[in-house]
Amino acid sequence: MYNGDMGYSSGMLNDRVEILMRVQTTGKIGKNSGAATYESLGCVWAQVTFNRGIKAMRESALDGTDYVLVRMRWNEMANRNCYLRYDGVMYMVTEFHRDMRDNIIQMKAVEVK
Repeated sequence: MYNGDMGYSSGMLNDRVEILMRVQTTGKIGKNSGAATYESLGCVWAQVTFNRGIKAMRESALDGTDYVLVRMRWNEMANRNCYLRYDGVMYMVTEFHRDMRDNIIQMKAVEVK
């Protein structure tokens, strides 16, 4: 049985992240003919870290510096199809790991330009 001792401590989660879902609006021809909009599902406390070190320097030629690693407590809003907004920048989730038992979600996301 889960006792709440796992997961991230509150001191680690010092960044506010908004979770968004892409919604296709209806256009003149059909469902997928309109422009995409983003619906806010809510905000959560998280830890956002940027690529650092040797790996980041190697990847910088391929825009590796546009990636962030986001850690948060387990919730129902976040999934591998969501988008994140942090510090005024929109990110698309590229890697996703959720573990309800350990009360954690870890995501790697890339800046949407």
